[in-house]
Formats: sequence, C-alpha cells, structure tokens
Amino acid sequence: MSETSPLQIEVGRKIDAGLHLIGAVAVIVAAYYTGQTGNWESLSVASMGTALIVLFVTSE
Repeated sequence: MSETSPLQIEVGRKIDAGLHLIGAVAVIVAAYYTGQTGNWESLSVASMGTALIVLFVTSE
C-alpha cells in the first residue's frame, strides 16, 4: 500500500491548520446537536467531511 493518498491537494500550512480546525469545530457542534436532538445524521456528515479533509488535504 502506498504512503500517499490517491488525490493530494497541496495547500499552505496555515490553510491546512485552518481547515482542520474548522472540521474539528464542525464535529463538536454536530456532536452537541446530536446529543440535544438525537438526530445522528449531522454528526455523520461532519465526521465524514473532516475525514475527507484529512485524507485529501496535505501540507508536506
């Protein structure tokens, strides 16, 4: 298995950190919303979105 993802998007270190921070905040907000309403779809979408950011956006 290769060490790199199939599609890499090269961005600056600050943009990379900002995207990860936005993703983490989105998951926290979605988890709070899930706890309040019991609606799990928002948490699922936020988690998958953050996973895609981690998979495809790199700052090597």
